[in-house]
Amino acid sequence: MKGKKPADPRAVVLKDLFRAVEQVDDKGLLYLLRQAQILVYNANVDRINATAEEMGEEEEAPAPRAPVTIEENDDGRSFVVSIGQGRNVLSRAELQRLVQICYAAESKTEALRQLFALLKRERNDILFDARIGEAESPLLELLFREIRAKFHLKDR
Repeated sequence: MKGKKPADPRAVVLKDLFRAVEQVDDKGLLYLLRQAQILVYNANVDRINATAEEMGEEEEAPAPRAPVTIEENDDGRSFVVSIGQGRNVLSRAELQRLVQICYAAESKTEALRQLFALLKRERNDILFDARIGEAESPLLELLFREIRAKFHLKDR
């Protein structure tokens, strides 16, 4: 009997993954999608860093775009919030409410829950564009961290 060609390990894993995904509910699928997006982003960062190192230009290589950024517009009255693939504009007052939640909540978990509830109620477009479907989203946590890193209650 002739030897069987060994299976491609990636093909085996993909087959098992697709079989498992068929059993996951909608909430789980959203979670898996977000995790996959983060893995792809991290792989791209690693690839860019490796290329820059090979070229001997590590310091001059352009930095990849972070999954969450908040930049003030030139007018000073609004902010561009980029979350994952989404890009939205927030008024100063809207951003102030997010900052307030990030500092006033009793825990990070509670802050994430409140951020999600507020965005779902008042700015569902942001959640939709960023593909955030729950308060436990890693992207929502990155938004929380970006807000806490850039803003303080006394500043905004």
